[in-house]
Order: sequence, then structure tokens, then C-alpha cells
Amino acid sequence: MEAVSRLLGGRYRTEELLGSGGMAAVWRGRDLRLDRPVAVKVLTGAGLDDPTALDRFDREARAVARLTHPHIVAVYDFGTDDGDPYLVMELVEGATVSALIGRGPMPVAQAVAIAEQTCDGLVAAHEAGVVHRDIKPGNLIVTPTGIVKICDFGIARLAHDGENTLTNAATRLGTSSYMSPEQAVGGAVDSRTDLYGLGCTLYAMLTGIPPFTGDPLHVLHQHLHDPAAAPSSRRADVPTALDALVAELLAKEPADRPADAAQVRDRLAAIRAELPGAHAASVPLAPAAAAAAAGPAHPAGPWPVAGGVPFPRPDARPAVDRADPPTDRRRQRHGLAAVLGVLAVVALLAVVVASQLTGEDDDPVTPPPVAAPTAAVVTQAAPSPVVTVTAAPATTEAPPSTPAPSTRTTSAAPATRSAAPTSAPASKPPRTVSPSPSPPPPSDPIVAIRLSIKKQVDTGQLSPDAARDLYAKVDAIAKDRASDDPQRAKDDIKKFRDKLTELNKGGKLTDAGYAQLTKDINRVAAELN
Repeated sequence: MEAVSRLLGGRYRTEELLGSGGMAAVWRGRDLRLDRPVAVKVLTGAGLDDPTALDRFDREARAVARLTHPHIVAVYDFGTDDGDPYLVMELVEGATVSALIGRGPMPVAQAVAIAEQTCDGLVAAHEAGVVHRDIKPGNLIVTPTGIVKICDFGIARLAHDGENTLTNAATRLGTSSYMSPEQAVGGAVDSRTDLYGLGCTLYAMLTGIPPFTGDPLHVLHQHLHDPAAAPSSRRADVPTALDALVAELLAKEPADRPADAAQVRDRLAAIRAELPGAHAASVPLAPAAAAAAAGPAHPAGPWPVAGGVPFPRPDARPAVDRADPPTDRRRQRHGLAAVLGVLAVVALLAVVVASQLTGEDDDPVTPPPVAAPTAAVVTQAAPSPVVTVTAAPATTEAPPSTPAPSTRTTSAAPATRSAAPTSAPASKPPRTVSPSPSPPPPSDPIVAIRLSIKKQVDTGQLSPDAARDLYAKVDAIAKDRASDDPQRAKDDIKKFRDKLTELNKGGKLTDAGYAQLTKDINRVAAELN
């Protein structure tokens, strides 16, 4: 692992890039004072030059740091280094719910268990006056011990403050599948906004797709005006009570949604108690979880779980916010039609930009085949049910040949409120899985070039000292790219190219390494043209 020579706040050393997006870059790091691993998120998005936005971020970071709950990823510290705000968080190994959904609908019991645990975390946050604003599958992690953790509290608000142009608003339309109606029109948000995101997420867990699909503008219109089809219309084993709860969570008006997350949690617990097998001791994880989150392991292991089925190893590329809710507060519901025509023109370009941001793809391109329902086993052994792994269900179709979905890495001791997991045996023979193809290059060229630098060092084509200089130049490119200053980014790219030439002529970078890094930086430059 190549260490990047950046020390934040004189205490936190960044070691390995885990992901990068329009709002932040996330690193595996180490707290040198306490000698423990941490996740470090360095914020680079629009709005960071605004003192008002940074002051608000400071206040919200303090509020989030006070949240101590087994279902919330803890924020240990925050600060600013060389003008870049950063968050230091617990490092948790696990698969995002988005990765688990990637292989198809979940068993009802598992979806309910994940939603119930999420509600437990939201109750604590809302009681502390903190609203997440971006509840979606990519921001929920399931740990190896079956604990659900909510990520990225406080990040959405900073994105909100940085969005002040039509282009930014249109970009956010590119991932609008989990956005509440009030966010879509720039209205006020509160705890019920998070319940809408939870409803969309629960719908996706049950059906494999979000409640509304289509092009971004069509999805936006559906969020505002169209009722979602009942989950039971897509799968017959969804209970009537769960159908009704999802419909309430997806109400267009916040006043028509459940009053709070505690009420939703209690209703989910009641639904779970009525599911088949409620007397047993565990809730099985997604049938295809192991395949869905497969990838190269950074920690040792796989972790042993019930039934001898290993929990999926994370691929150590955490989800980084691809998009956050549009926030032009001047837009109102009655004025939506007037701006859609203009947005349509901008969105054609902006959606392309949104697709380049590294992170969880929370919007499946096509609905996956629905596997035969499996027997789900649940219990009320703990306030929030534990999610564990079981064998894959039977199906007649091999899963689509897609790259392994990314997982989030963020670490902490598992919550102590869990029961010992047991497995539910598969009732039918396991399915046959097609071999996975080699993963394509990362869609974000900034991530690709950072990974290439690391590869050049690992293969001896680039010296570690030279790599540190290149990492610093890539950081500068990423910062200017995210701050909507293309000319400065182009200047940074020229400096990077000049450095490559210097290193190659000086014998510190091989010809093959020079060719690969030149190809990578050309991808970055092409994005700015």
C-alpha cells in the first residue's frame, strides 16, 4: 500500500484512496495519536469557498459528531487543512445496500430488518435535531455482523449550499430516484424528508428497482405527481401491511407521511413479527449478497457466519456521494413546469457529468430477474434485528455479467445488541453463477489516475517519492475540477503532464508507466473540453 504524504491536522495520515466524487475524496487513513485506522473524507465540492457554507458545515459537523449510535457511522473529528474541510470517521468494512440490491430483490424479512435498523439510527439523529437529507441504498452499510450503519450525515447540507446554478441543479437530477418532492422543488426539509428516502430505499430492496424509473426529468415529475405502484404488484409475498406503510412513506406531502421514525420502526417490527418463521433466531441477508459484493479483500479474511457462507469481502472502494438533492430554493411546486423546459436542455449535458462521479449506482439500469422467494427467518431477539448471510436461492437464470458492485469501507466494533446468527437452509439447489468479467476502469478519471499511480509504484515503474508529487498534483486537479474552475484545472493538468515528462526523462518513470499515466490524464482533460 503506498502512503500518500498528507497529514491532516497534524494527526490524521491519509494512506490509500478509497473513492472520489464531486463532493469529496475518501481515504483509508490512520489516527497517529490513537494509532487506529480511520476513514478520512476530504471535501472538495462547490461552495467550499463560501465562509457562510463552511460555518454551517462546522455547526452540522459538531452536531453529527455528537451522535453516538450503533446504526450511525461515527464522526470522530473534523477540521480544515490547507483550505480543505475534512471529516474523520470510523472505518467500517461491509457491503452497501446498493450493492446488495444490485443482484435483485431481497427477501421480505431482510428488507424489513434493514429498514428497521435504519429507523433506529434515524430516531437518534432526529432527536438530536440532525436530518440526513440523502437516505438511499448507497448510504446504508451492512457490516459482517449484520449491523446496518447510516453514512454521510451532514454531507448533503454542504452540497445544498454549493448548488447555486442551473447546471448544478440539473446535474442532481441525474440521480433523483431517492429524492423527496420537497427537495425536488427546493422546499424546506425536516425529519419526514428522511422517511421519504427510506420509503424509496425499502421499495428498492423489495422490488430491485426504485419506485420511479425513467429519464431524470420523468422521475422528477413522478416524485411530484404520480403514486408508486404497490410493491406487491411486483412480488406476491409482500404483506398488505408493508404495502400500506410504503405508500405512506412515499406520500407527496410530508404531513401525510408517518409522524416520525420511531413510529415507522414500531410498525416494521410488528410486520416482521407476523412474517413466516418469526420464532427463529435470525434474519437472512440478501440471497446473492456474496456475489453482489464480491471483490478484492483488503482486510484479512472472509468473516465466518452462520451456515458456513462467508460474508462478501468489500472491494475497499466506498461509495462517495454521486449526487445530492437539488436545492435552488427559489423553485416552487407551482413553478416546476416553467423551468422543466430549460432544465431539459441543461440536463442533457449535466447527466453526463453526474455519471462520472464515483460512488454507488443507486439506480439500476434494468430490473434484475426476480428470484424465487426464500423462507425468511426473523426474531425479536434484539431491538433491531441482525442481518446474516444464507445460501443463494434457486433461480433458472444466471445473474447478469456485471462488475462486482462497490462496497463502502468505514470500522467499529459491532453493536452489542445483536443475537447470535443462525442460518436458514436453502429450500432449493443453489443457482449457477456466470463467471464475472474483469472490472472496467473506474468511471471517474480522477480515481483512475490515482489508481494508476499506485499501480506504477507497486510494479516498480515509478518511485514512491515521485508518486507523492503526482498525488499532490492530482489533488489540485480534483479540487479545481469540483469547484467549476475548468481553466485552473487545465493549468493543473499541464503541470501534471510536464511532471510526467520530467520524471520519464530523469529515469524515475518507465516508458510504459509514462504511456499509461498520459492516457489517464488525457481522460481527465477530455472531460473538461
